Amino acid sequence: MFRTLFHIGSLEIHTYGIMQAMAFFVAIFVGVRRAREEGIDPNVIFDLAIWVLISVVIGARIWYVVEHFAEYSENPFDVLKIWQGGLVFYGGFIGGFVGSLLFLKIRKLSFTKLGDVVAPTMPLGIAIGRIGCFLNGCCYGRISETWGIPFPAKDLPPAYADQLRHNLIKPGAVESLPVIPTQLYATLDNLVIFGILMLLSRKKPFQGFLIWLFFGLYGLHRFFIDFFRYYEGAANAFKFLTLSQITSIFVVIISTFALLILYRQNKRKPEKAKS
Repeated sequence: MFRTLFHIGSLEIHTYGIMQAMAFFVAIFVGVRRAREEGIDPNVIFDLAIWVLISVVIGARIWYVVEHFAEYSENPFDVLKIWQGGLVFYGGFIGGFVGSLLFLKIRKLSFTKLGDVVAPTMPLGIAIGRIGCFLNGCCYGRISETWGIPFPAKDLPPAYADQLRHNLIKPGAVESLPVIPTQLYATLDNLVIFGILMLLSRKKPFQGFLIWLFFGLYGLHRFFIDFFRYYEGAANAFKFLTLSQITSIFVVIISTFALLILYRQNKRKPEKAKS
């Protein structure tokens, strides 16, 4: 709704970029506090954050460009305009996962131990970031007269521009057709996931529980919310499922197996101790 926050001369400061930055710093703040509680050097969180930030942005942008290749093939330099929006979580997830694994290997740190520390920070960061998506007018849902919200023509948000490009609205229309605000639904869902992880962090059954539970819960959230999202082009992998939904299925399956394996390993430890 407020795509451009303010101007510094000819430079536009976008709300999307501000909200993503806020999400990043809030996640670091919570991560540092949790690291101290777990007896981990807070500097590890700062170092990890730099690795993850770079790898997440690269991965998220690549995935988005692949999904909207036709749009960027005409204007290839627009690929670099990240501040205007256009990041896909699962691209960022893959990029961030690879980046964090490299960091952990170099620093010789435990994935499950550090993963449990940062697990709650991820849905919190995503929740804040999705508010930025809403203000930017991207990542919106399907057209709905009942549940939808129109986006004004000012600053030409993606929700308006896409409908104009597909002749769903006429040039000069003051606002878009109402679309489901899936960004806000995502914010609410991720805040719930954040609350669940924080509550369970007090009495987690085994190491690695929180990080894999987050992956599983987010996969379920993304699978269902994508039924209400608007997609086009390569984002629609099959007739009824999106590329993100297919990825979500694999994420949930992998997370479930990881939790079962860790549970069994943890259950065997007391038995070995007794023997």
